[in-house]
Amino acid sequence: MLRSKSLDRDSYNSGDWFNRLDFTYNSNNWGVGLPPKQKNEKHWPLIRPKLADPSFKPQKNHILAAINNFLDVLQIRYSSPLFRLMTANAIQERVRFHNTGPSWVPGVIVMSFEDGHRGVPGLTQLDPNYSFIVVIFNASPSEVSFASPVLRARAFQLHPIQAMSSDEVVKSSSYETSTGCFTVPPRTTSVFVEYR
Repeated sequence: MLRSKSLDRDSYNSGDWFNRLDFTYNSNNWGVGLPPKQKNEKHWPLIRPKLADPSFKPQKNHILAAINNFLDVLQIRYSSPLFRLMTANAIQERVRFHNTGPSWVPGVIVMSFEDGHRGVPGLTQLDPNYSFIVVIFNASPSEVSFASPVLRARAFQLHPIQAMSSDEVVKSSSYETSTGCFTVPPRTTSVFVEYR
């Protein structure tokens, strides 16, 4: 809901004035006043101009977009048991990180989940729908392209939840089979799946 608490760094004892939730999504409680003195006063010079700037206040469409994106992430999490591995051993068998080493791309995490198909011998199948999943977190302010020979020549496509999302930005994420190159927009998390 983009709840702001008007930049109160510790709102535990701040009451409803700073902790209010608006389930009509018209407001995120931004700019209701300077947060309490006890834990925030030294930051007031930084906080005051931001609270007064109307460009920092999200509109209802921003709040709704955040909610819809969060719901998409929850649906993606429950779309595969690979996102809910229960033991350290299961994680170590199936999860790999690809953006590592001297040629790493800053601000980007690339992880994959493999599920008993063409990869690790003896790996049991957990997911009836997907044999391989790649998640790319692009925290940078620019679009990134990431290629890996390990991920080349596969049949990845954007997760169907994201392909049907109301978020037009994530829909521009792509994968090129011949090069194994993923392209992800700025500040976006994209999930790619390979169907069985």
